[in-house]
Amino acid sequence: MWRVAALGLMMLPAVVQAGVFQNPLAVQYIQKILKSFILGVIYVGTPALAVFIVWTGFLFVAAQGNPEGLEKAKKVALYVGVGGVLLLGLWALVRLVGNTLAGLSSASLLILFAAFLLYVLYQKKK
Repeated sequence: MWRVAALGLMMLPAVVQAGVFQNPLAVQYIQKILKSFILGVIYVGTPALAVFIVWTGFLFVAAQGNPEGLEKAKKVALYVGVGGVLLLGLWALVRLVGNTLAGLSSASLLILFAAFLLYVLYQKKK
């Protein structure tokens, strides 16, 4: 129990000074941070996905009816499909989380994180 109290006391100056905390990032809200990160992943992942779709088509053509080659092409096609679904899922997740957490500043996020950390430490003690 004393560790939780000590952690709370250690976090107190950060919470009190949260109003004057200088944000080191170029964005102010968590929504914009998430959106920037996921857009970066999508901007890199989309061309890679296109290249892998072409590569999968090449594998199907190169197999020429060979059962082993077709199995390899089907396996790669499955992975490419899963990758495409993950890219779309990331964008949907960013939209959902971004709209849910819209308006939270870095100070609010720090307070929420500290509260979550204290909750986790408290639950481990039980």
